[in-house]
Amino acid sequence: MNSMDKLFVGIYFILAFTLIVFSKKRRVLLAFTAGMLLVVLKVSESMRIETISEFVDFNAIFLLIGMMVIVAIIKSTGFFQYIAIRTLKWTRGNIMLLSALFAALIALFSMILDNVTTMIMFMPVIFFVADGAGFNPFAFTTVMILASNVGGCMTLVGDPPNIIIGNASKIPFLTFTALVFIPLALSFAVLLLMSRFSILKSLASLSQNNSVIKEMRTEGVITNPKLMIVSLSTLVIVVIGFIIHSVVDIEMSLFAILGAAFLLLYTGKDFDHMANEVDWNAILFFIGLFSLAYSLESSGIAGDLSRIAMKLEGNPILLSSAILWLSGFIAMITGAIPVVTIFIPIVANLSAIYPLPYDLWIALALGANLGGNGTLTGHLANIITFEMLNKEARKKNTFLDFLKLGFPFSVVSLAISNLYLIVRLLMIG
Repeated sequence: MNSMDKLFVGIYFILAFTLIVFSKKRRVLLAFTAGMLLVVLKVSESMRIETISEFVDFNAIFLLIGMMVIVAIIKSTGFFQYIAIRTLKWTRGNIMLLSALFAALIALFSMILDNVTTMIMFMPVIFFVADGAGFNPFAFTTVMILASNVGGCMTLVGDPPNIIIGNASKIPFLTFTALVFIPLALSFAVLLLMSRFSILKSLASLSQNNSVIKEMRTEGVITNPKLMIVSLSTLVIVVIGFIIHSVVDIEMSLFAILGAAFLLLYTGKDFDHMANEVDWNAILFFIGLFSLAYSLESSGIAGDLSRIAMKLEGNPILLSSAILWLSGFIAMITGAIPVVTIFIPIVANLSAIYPLPYDLWIALALGANLGGNGTLTGHLANIITFEMLNKEARKKNTFLDFLKLGFPFSVVSLAISNLYLIVRLLMIG
């Protein structure tokens, strides 16, 4: 591709992402349209509708669809509501203890479920707690959002950016979790400390109305015990499939979609019955972003950027730090998913010269996910939960309100991750 063609793709890419980032309501439509328009314009011979599987990662898309269906069926049994009520009763109205337990539960659920679903499930309970204790739920909810994003980064299926990274890098499921565990565990510990002594400091003296909690009952919350057992068992089998997928050489998306198909057969439902449970906005958003990112690769721009970055070959510490911080700060602007799609072809080229095989991928995952905690637009879960919060809260919160709480934690967690990557390099000599 000649210089003028590269210039056109580069300008198109920047304009498209600018519109996507600053659009409030048309982000998905803009991303999908911009991606498909590239196919119409035939910016490269490999970008044609008949070769769409070469630049749209259908493994990631089928994985998302499968997990969305499984989660929707589990949710219909009342399982998640049961867990939330049990937690409320166990804490007996201690807001700080409840905050820590909710953060741990949300992080745990987010390792397997998508962040948006996890937060949507917990928001009614958070509103209930806030109403009972008489406090503005904004700071409490923000802590839960940050916990969800940290937990989601822990596995290859916990967050959409990780799904994309997993399919591109072919990192084994358990290997990925083992590599990110230390910085994420430390970041979660920092989040709890910041919650206790800073973010939620004003709530330390409050407590939930114990009489209200005592009146809460778990009887009848589980609407279909048999389906709950079957669906949870299916989820466990699917997760086992994720763990062994690299050994049996079967894509994770197949385990997810087959698990979803089994549950639909078991419940007597069809895919059209579950259409409302699938986040089609997320699916179409992915397709558009994959197309935009591939235009950088097919035009040669990604290769040019990789060659510039390869000048840091002699300084792997600087290289991994650059990937981490650049992806982190760009994610604060564009969101975690777009920045991952941008960096995928660049990191794929650079990984071949890096001393540790997976660490640049880990730097990208940590950078995009933890950087996305810094602003309201960093993660889809941030935006959706914030909108739910403003609909319910008397006081409307702003982008700046979230920035004040999320940005400091984002910077600290990125610094922890940077130190971790540096120590790993020093350990190999």
